[in-house]
Amino acid sequence: MFLELIRVALGRQTCLSHAPSGEEWRGLLQESARQAVVGVTYRALNFLPADQRPPREVMIDWQASVQKIICDNKRLNHDSVWVSERFLKAGFRNAILKGQGNALLYPDPFMRTCGDIDIWLDGKRDDIIGYVTHFFPKIKVQWQEVEFPVRKGTCIEVHTTPALMFHPADRRRMEAFFDSHREEIFGNETELPGEQGKVRIPTLRVNLTFQLIHIYRHIFNEGIGLRQLIDYYYLLQDCQAKGQTELLAETAKTVKSLHMERFVGALMWIMQEVFHLPEELLVLPANEQEGRFLLQEIMLAGNFGQHDKRNKIKSGKWGNFWQQTIRNLRFLTHYPREVIWNPWYRISQFIWRKKNGYN
Repeated sequence: MFLELIRVALGRQTCLSHAPSGEEWRGLLQESARQAVVGVTYRALNFLPADQRPPREVMIDWQASVQKIICDNKRLNHDSVWVSERFLKAGFRNAILKGQGNALLYPDPFMRTCGDIDIWLDGKRDDIIGYVTHFFPKIKVQWQEVEFPVRKGTCIEVHTTPALMFHPADRRRMEAFFDSHREEIFGNETELPGEQGKVRIPTLRVNLTFQLIHIYRHIFNEGIGLRQLIDYYYLLQDCQAKGQTELLAETAKTVKSLHMERFVGALMWIMQEVFHLPEELLVLPANEQEGRFLLQEIMLAGNFGQHDKRNKIKSGKWGNFWQQTIRNLRFLTHYPREVIWNPWYRISQFIWRKKNGYN
């Protein structure tokens, strides 16, 4: 029933298979919250026949959640422009990744549940980290990102590279891909809704690959939810709307070079089976076996794995290390390169931080 509601929201289905009860509607709202798609499913309510809409008390709760999403988007749009301008004044070209840029692809950009602000800076890693740690000396530093807590109520993550892969050869190929499109990205100025101002975001060409890498990486950390997949659905729709479907073959070549075929095939099966995306918009052929496995993980874990009991963090750095390593073993037969290299990357991260005196 929940996936039917998603299809109605995306315009791929006109009604539900039956009218849900009040209790079922409450469950649909709760699952929407688990998957961080309350705004998306709220849109579906306007398309349903009158006899299939939720009872008044559920609708009021839904609307209250939507109002918070709208307010959050307005705040993040404002803060995205603010932090982008701050880094420009400090001499760093930058681009807003995912988030508010993804929201622009939605029929209503204020309906996407927002999270952090991820901003990629153009510069040397040491210079970027040095700028942030000058203001926040005790902040936790990672090789690919560092937090920049300058806005109350908004989490800002400063990226030295847009994404991360654990296998060293794949990581070098990924970085070469971003480097080859650096000028294209930092020159792509876009107006955010609500007259908040302009930021730079990755182009469609870059986003088609970047967002696959981003989703792939989160499998091995917390987990992924339907929100990230709906983001990619709208990205593929934008590809069609702009008449640039030739970029799909280019994207397929890139993800193959990064050894992501199984994952992308799984994602494409979900796009086709769950979202009813036409075959001509798939990056790679759908892989049903891998897709069913990935969908099961998504529905179990919720948004970024926040509802997955298997993600319970153990105390201490080494407890967390072993917990995540053991957790990722269930992906070993599906994505062996990243699973095998994940612990080695994390150990090298630990050594790098200690060597450089970072927290």
